[in-house]
Amino acid sequence: MILDATALIDFCWLNEWEWLKQHYSPLYIAQEVLDSDNLEVVTRQVADKHLIPLPLDTEAMFASFLEFGTKVPLLSEADRSTIAIARHRLLVCASDDGLVVETCETYGIVYTRTLRLLSEMVTTQHKTVAEVIDMANILIKDRGKHIKPSLLAIWQKSLQKDVTD
Repeated sequence: MILDATALIDFCWLNEWEWLKQHYSPLYIAQEVLDSDNLEVVTRQVADKHLIPLPLDTEAMFASFLEFGTKVPLLSEADRSTIAIARHRLLVCASDDGLVVETCETYGIVYTRTLRLLSEMVTTQHKTVAEVIDMANILIKDRGKHIKPSLLAIWQKSLQKDVTD
């Protein structure tokens, strides 16, 4: 799995690295994300501890990086790198960035989102439904993450349904 900056920041807030490693190891991050001036020092330190940096190291990756820049010009360099690496190394791309997710869908790149990972914590019996709902609320209230209320309600209902099935 390769995390973009949004997934990295979410998991810094949640501090659930051991679960993520247990289920998705090895964990990667694009070198361009680490090189970005937008990461806080603490976030960068957490990434250094838990994630393996990957550069654009093949001609095909670099070609995808350039293609994404042309076809999806609003993607940052870090996001283009993350998607290019995921595409060519066949990695799951972890992101809640709408443009990253849309690009993954367009190019057939497997991706996952934070709420899906929280749901998996319930199905793997790592956390209870109440705990993951609290975790989502922490991301919304403390981190300032935006999740549409309607999407959040559907997610919470699906968690309850999964428990009763």
